[in-house]
Amino acid sequence: MADFLDGLARHLEGLGLLEYDPDGVTGDTFIGTMPSRPDAAVALTIYGGPESDSKLGWDEPSVQVRVRGGPDPRVSYNRCAAIRSELHGLGPITLPDGTFLQLCIAQQSAPAPIGADDTGRHEHVCNFRTEVRSVTAHRV
Repeated sequence: MADFLDGLARHLEGLGLLEYDPDGVTGDTFIGTMPSRPDAAVALTIYGGPESDSKLGWDEPSVQVRVRGGPDPRVSYNRCAAIRSELHGLGPITLPDGTFLQLCIAQQSAPAPIGADDTGRHEHVCNFRTEVRSVTAHRV
């Protein structure tokens, strides 16, 4: 599923919503982690989803978009809202990594605040339910 998040990140970067470096060295977007730097950052994380069918090649991973800004909470809120606006209802589309995304649905109507970190940088999150094609040796 890391490829799927890579595809989402590349899609969002192509729209100018974030800066993504697949090697994780530069940029402001990270897969599965939120490092302490840079101050303004985005983390894309898969956190589960319903049980997959053992014969049908579709998965429904849940994805969290976590956005960190600065001391003004509007910064992280607005960026998270822009990402939510792009992802909510997205699909069907083949993402840049080759993953076929049938549908992406926001699980809340607006970014949710999760407060400020220890250095006063505010964070907001949006959660999404997705449906992606996932063919394996036993799933068609």
